[in-house]
Amino acid sequence: MNKIALIFPGQGSQSVGMGKDFFENFEEVRSYYNKADEILGYDTKKIIFEGPQEILSQTEYTQPLVFLTSYIIFVALKTKIPDLLDKVSYMAGHSLGEYTALCVSGALDFQQTLNLVKIRAKIMSEVGKKKPGSMLAVLGLPRQQLQEYCDQLKSKGLIVELANFNTPQQIVVAGEIKGIEELYNILNQNKIKSIKLNVSGAFHSSMMDEAQEIFSQTLDKTDINNAIIPIVTNYDALAHTGKEEIKTNLKLQLNHPVLWEDSVKFMYNNGVDTFVECGYGRVLSGMIKRMYPTANIFSIENIDNLFTTIDKLKQILK
Repeated sequence: MNKIALIFPGQGSQSVGMGKDFFENFEEVRSYYNKADEILGYDTKKIIFEGPQEILSQTEYTQPLVFLTSYIIFVALKTKIPDLLDKVSYMAGHSLGEYTALCVSGALDFQQTLNLVKIRAKIMSEVGKKKPGSMLAVLGLPRQQLQEYCDQLKSKGLIVELANFNTPQQIVVAGEIKGIEELYNILNQNKIKSIKLNVSGAFHSSMMDEAQEIFSQTLDKTDINNAIIPIVTNYDALAHTGKEEIKTNLKLQLNHPVLWEDSVKFMYNNGVDTFVECGYGRVLSGMIKRMYPTANIFSIENIDNLFTTIDKLKQILK
């Protein structure tokens, strides 16, 4: 029996026009854009479908609009496979994507999730402006070795921390701008490839401690349900359904590393052989493909691959 996991992307997967063909072809998804307009206080369709990319890439817009797009893609999939959730063993999302997973699993409703994401994005953006930080994706360096470079910089009084464990070959580092610059230069000198990320803060590091403190107050007032399907959370890469554990892990997620590689490993080791990414960009599918080339990996970002995925899923689920 094939075990399926649904996965949802985070910030960085956004692009102008994402989800437009779903809006045009699925009546079921249109009401979510209207609800989002009310909650967010702006024309979501205009920013997502027309841009410009500079606006869409600002944290306070990116997070709610990536969530909205991933969610409506899931809704479109569910209209075609109504019993889909009965077949799903686990869910997970990368950083912001964890909120989409929680919404789909029934731990939060759509309105609650969008409100939380809106507040989270605003706090992260404000703290990022107050404590300017940067992030760097490092390729092909083992955890231990990269940690040693970070420790060297830490001994000089600079904040440089491992923030996203994406795959064995890709780790993202977050920290203050000077620290990230120094790390970039050290890696360059040692012929280690790294890519500066276009982000507005040192997310998932101790530079988000203040954001975590402020956002925790909002989470404390939020009524979360138990999840219907286990969520493999970023903070500890373990499966959770209990509302208190989920809430605690959402708080800790903000200023602790995203254990994505470990989360995928957990699902795979627990029998998941089919991963379905709902959302734009194919970022997570690419990561999983590099880790587990023989797994069934589907990415739904447009109508064409929605129908291709449905056909293949129906064969797998027979």
